[in-house]
Amino acid sequence: MKDNTIVLFFNCQIYTMDQKLSEAEAMAIFNDEIIAIGKETRVREEINLIKSIKNAKLIEKNVGGACIVPGFIDAHMHPAFYIYSKTQCNLSKVRGYVELKNILEKEDKIRPPGDWLVGLDLMEDVFINPEERKFPDRNFLDIFHRPILIFRHDGHICAVNSKALEIIGINSSNAKEKTPEFGEIRLDKDGNPTGILTEDAIGFASAAIQVPDLESFKKATIEFHSELASFGITTIGGVIQIGEFGPAGKIGEMEIELMRVLLNQGIIEQDIVFYFITDKPHKLERLKRTYIKSKELKEKYVIGGVKIYGDGSFGAKTACMFEPFSDSPEHKGFMVNKKEKLHEMVKNSIELGFHVAIHAIGDKANRIIVDVYKDVIMELLMNKEKKFSELTKNEKNHLFKEIKLKLPRLRIEHASILTSDVLDDASELGIIMVCQPAFLNSEQTWLERRVGPERIKHTYAFRSIIDSGIILAGASDAPVESASVMEAIQACVMRNGIIPEEKISVIEALKMFTWNAAHALGQNLKKGSLEKEKLADFVILEKDIKEVQIDELKRLKILETYHRGKLIYRMN
Repeated sequence: MKDNTIVLFFNCQIYTMDQKLSEAEAMAIFNDEIIAIGKETRVREEINLIKSIKNAKLIEKNVGGACIVPGFIDAHMHPAFYIYSKTQCNLSKVRGYVELKNILEKEDKIRPPGDWLVGLDLMEDVFINPEERKFPDRNFLDIFHRPILIFRHDGHICAVNSKALEIIGINSSNAKEKTPEFGEIRLDKDGNPTGILTEDAIGFASAAIQVPDLESFKKATIEFHSELASFGITTIGGVIQIGEFGPAGKIGEMEIELMRVLLNQGIIEQDIVFYFITDKPHKLERLKRTYIKSKELKEKYVIGGVKIYGDGSFGAKTACMFEPFSDSPEHKGFMVNKKEKLHEMVKNSIELGFHVAIHAIGDKANRIIVDVYKDVIMELLMNKEKKFSELTKNEKNHLFKEIKLKLPRLRIEHASILTSDVLDDASELGIIMVCQPAFLNSEQTWLERRVGPERIKHTYAFRSIIDSGIILAGASDAPVESASVMEAIQACVMRNGIIPEEKISVIEALKMFTWNAAHALGQNLKKGSLEKEKLADFVILEKDIKEVQIDELKRLKILETYHRGKLIYRMN
């Protein structure tokens, strides 16, 4: 319900994050919109004019010298899996096999007999004892008699025990036959399944586990919304499956219906721009018409585009590399979609007007994805101008710029290793890089060991991306990483010892999670900066973000979070 009240925020440092990076000292909002921002005297003059026109009352809020920035935008997370993860066993703090055994035994005692025990977020690379730094297999998990499924931190590899293998029907006689084209059922030297599954093979296990009841999901969803609000997040790019096609296999089919129920019940305050995992982009046309019924909710929950997987991850050693991993010569990863299939999906998505977001981590994967985007754009150019080859260079450049302006957003998710040739081509094509600074936290102890001293120079190259003229948007990939934006900003400016030359400034990092993320989601006309007539999505920080010591950024307190003018979080 609309409220006939103007709220003035004054005595504050405001970073608007507009294209001029303007600063302000006061801001006025009316319902869900910013109506004035700038010098306090000027804002008060505008308020007086608007008050008389709208016959509105005024509430003044002295912010006490605090700092106001736009509401944070996370351009890539997995909301359904984030919510699901809150109902399962969290293994993120495990630092060795004894601790892992103790936690799983405790969970085993409280789970109903026969139910699957699902553990999430295990990272074996940070185990204290170097000799234990290998992912658990069925030999370890067979101490449990119930089916058990353990996901690694990145979700690209999992382990199951013998009971689970029996349930999903995988054994030594059929493992090779059942191995999907883009995944692995890993075998020991005798040809027996180790219980370790990667990429598309994970679907065998995830399809078999039980799904929590709706009440458990509702409770977890409230936690999800509250947690995001406490981090200052007002909009997310939400990646979910709409069918069996995707990393979660058949269990992914439930994601779209689960989110529909939760959204229509109004439990989630944040706006969501959805990116659906599908190999059939035309399905999004129907979803756009039918997914959300209410007109009001359709403004909050938008069908944005298609999410496509290119390769795997560093942790699972499935990221597609030109050369083998430095600490694992037998692995150099692989693509999880053929180049021809990628071309088809990208072209179909663009022709339907949907944004495209492609996961690419390895150096070879990023080269392939940029080439796919380039090939599709060239095909569109030639379709528009049949005599393209006869045009002059200037005419070709003009046509290329014209096509680029009309394209939906073309994104690369993660963009972990980017060589100079890839950066140059991506810049020319207008590709957006959506990166996760939190990877610098979780991978700092083992990343160089995995990729080696040369390739790490091009890894999470935020400075190089920006200097190449590419828009760099911020995201968490939650629940893979923490959704804390302040932790991510600190990682951007500190780098945790990983190629410090690639560090960026606080304001550049803030821009990743404001205007740049809004642009990546196609929302920058109404979000991402604090400007007149834009939505009143903003965060009040305890101190001026530019004056905080860089190693204290993650501790900078978020006092309040406002979404569309409504207070959705207040500290304590």
